[in-house]
Amino acid sequence: MRSLNMKQLKSFFTFDLPVKYSYIYSRFRKTHEGQRDIYASWPAEATRSQLINGYWSNALWHYLLLFVLADVAVLFYSGQFNMMYMLAGVTSGMAAYIPLYFLVYRPIFTGEFLPKLETAIAVYEGRERAWMEKCKQDQLSNRALILFFYAFDKTSKANYLTPSDKCADQLHIVFGKSRDGLKKELNLLFKKGKRVNLGSCHIVEVGKSFEEVYAVLEAMQFSEGIQQLKQLEQRLQRP
Repeated sequence: MRSLNMKQLKSFFTFDLPVKYSYIYSRFRKTHEGQRDIYASWPAEATRSQLINGYWSNALWHYLLLFVLADVAVLFYSGQFNMMYMLAGVTSGMAAYIPLYFLVYRPIFTGEFLPKLETAIAVYEGRERAWMEKCKQDQLSNRALILFFYAFDKTSKANYLTPSDKCADQLHIVFGKSRDGLKKELNLLFKKGKRVNLGSCHIVEVGKSFEEVYAVLEAMQFSEGIQQLKQLEQRLQRP
């Protein structure tokens, strides 16, 4: 740990640390996820602004470190210290920052830090999208959710499912899915006219939805629900 801290201090002194990609990505992820815990809709652009502000804070601290070390070195070799000396040191230090800003900090910011920050954001958002897509793939489709609910609806003898707006609204509350999408699947399930013109591809998709729900119900060892679903599947296959 001590060795790591010394490396970070050395890297900061040479101004390598603030522009290392691994450091930028780690800071972005930590800052962004921390803000997301507080504000659910915190955008990546806001975290980007914070990291840019952090870069210029690091640049200022880096310059102050160089300035203090230079002053200490001059004081050590000259052996003189008075108010005039201190005033002259502060004035020269403020004046020296301007060329360093244009020759060092600004070019590093535009040529290294900013491109790496944009890359880190793109990578983070890409991973987040990939994770969300995986979650969507792992979830049951609207049709499969209705079939799953149907198994419980019939075994409990609630008989609540109907091709109505009210039922679609309640399923939307339960599953958090689109009302229109759920209503479409309810119509397909309960209205024979909606199934007459189904293409072969759509029929295959309906079969896959049944298989998905069978797998879930088998894992739950819910044999009665499986039986109800098989009866429904047979009815849907009738011309």
